[in-house]
Amino acid sequence: MSTTQQADYFSKQVLRTRRFFLPDWKERRNTDELCLVGGGCEWCAGDFVIERERFPFLAFEFVARGKGSVVLGGKSHPLGTGHAFFFDPATSHVIRSDPDEPMVKYFFNFTGKRAARLLKELSLAPGTVIRLLDGGRIVALLEEAIDHALRAGSLGLRCATAALEHALVLCADGRQPAVTNLDPAYATYLRCRGHLLRNYPVLASIEEAAKHCHVSAAYFTRLFRRYDEETPLTCLTRLKMSQSVILLREPGAQVKSVASELGYKSAAHFSRVFKAWHEKSPVSVARA
Repeated sequence: MSTTQQADYFSKQVLRTRRFFLPDWKERRNTDELCLVGGGCEWCAGDFVIERERFPFLAFEFVARGKGSVVLGGKSHPLGTGHAFFFDPATSHVIRSDPDEPMVKYFFNFTGKRAARLLKELSLAPGTVIRLLDGGRIVALLEEAIDHALRAGSLGLRCATAALEHALVLCADGRQPAVTNLDPAYATYLRCRGHLLRNYPVLASIEEAAKHCHVSAAYFTRLFRRYDEETPLTCLTRLKMSQSVILLREPGAQVKSVASELGYKSAAHFSRVFKAWHEKSPVSVARA
């Protein structure tokens, strides 16, 4: 079971992405399971816009950072950090990113016999926009789903689907009206976490991230302790290590170049972190 990182319907109006597409989805769509088609995380450009009258799949999207808008079936909704929305093949939609505060958003497309039943069971009807106050848990699961999907194979796909279902259940359990006001401290946490998600390749430390977010490193860490299930350093390392595997698997990849691209000052430091995280050397992954 193979995975690609591009599909015809993926937007090109992005600054950076972590995306996957499963070309064999047509072979799996008639099973009783949720059939995952594609998904990922998109760092939207200021001119990002998607406009479709129809779409082949069910879709779930979650805004991790930034602002924008979505029109679902002719009804317009503002989007901001913590908003999630859903649409199906019959729901026309227009998704726009704010040019001044571009969105970082996750998207997952799926089909199959269980897909529509699951959304109905969870009362997440197509055309719905909700707000989630515990976005950190959702992001962690969506990142996990992307990691597993990019790993490919039957077990990777199974893990990705399970993580997505878990995220959808949490959306149903923690849903708030789309106009819910955010606690100021939680809004700051979302801004800090969003900065990690958007800039992790070039961030060398949590102190650097905190400085860019205009908070102290100690407060940055306290926010994660209060609202998240992982420390900011673990979050930053996880993002770098996940991306490192993708970069190392590219033809001709060099450990030194990957280390530099991900903000490590030396290949030796990168290799130590990689081996501690993945329990294998980056050289072995590059040669695989």
